[in-house]
Amino acid sequence: MTSPAKSLRPGAAVDIVLRVDFYREVMDVRRAMIYDVEGTTLVVSRPTPDVKPDHVGRRCTVTFVVRENEFKNRYGVPAKIVELKDNYTIRKGASVQAMILKVLGSVEPFNLRMAYRVRPPITSGIALEVNGERVSILDISTGGARFLSSVRPPLQYRQRVEIVLHLDDTSHAFHAFVVRTREPESRGSVRAAQEVAVQFSGMDKRVREYLAKRILQIDRELRAKGLEKT
Repeated sequence: MTSPAKSLRPGAAVDIVLRVDFYREVMDVRRAMIYDVEGTTLVVSRPTPDVKPDHVGRRCTVTFVVRENEFKNRYGVPAKIVELKDNYTIRKGASVQAMILKVLGSVEPFNLRMAYRVRPPITSGIALEVNGERVSILDISTGGARFLSSVRPPLQYRQRVEIVLHLDDTSHAFHAFVVRTREPESRGSVRAAQEVAVQFSGMDKRVREYLAKRILQIDRELRAKGLEKT
């Protein structure tokens, strides 16, 4: 199979993720095209919408789509915005506005739709423990999860929590940070479960890749059964 990194070539379309807001679950994504690739340097068109000079020095993720068998999968590579050029020569007698990026890491699977979350069926083999207690998953992605929690005391915004992710026959421990909570309505002496959203942190790369594959598999199964949320 051809390496996804080979898709980063002149003429390829890319989506540049400048910012991820896990609290509001939104991304700042700009479209661009690759002009040139030299080692760890990527030269791309000025994105749409264009970036500002104060973006220079910031990190971003350059994402792109690769066709693998019958599926289209998205990958991303971390990068840093090095320079904005007003007159970059792409060929003799032709210059354009360009953005210079320095690649900082390796190519990994990337999910451009943060809303691309699935609610794993009971039979999916995916389960989650938070601070030692099993929770009911509402939806999950490679970046985080939303769940119903009966953990006491109730979880608080920005609180660090310990996570154990069960994937099929394996368990993986890491931590996460609470990015949103919704307090339940008390019904008499019975307190309903708290709705919590967390951002994963410290997840091993291999675990993240495997979780991404399982999420895609579940999504396709739900689509086939007509259960996908529209």
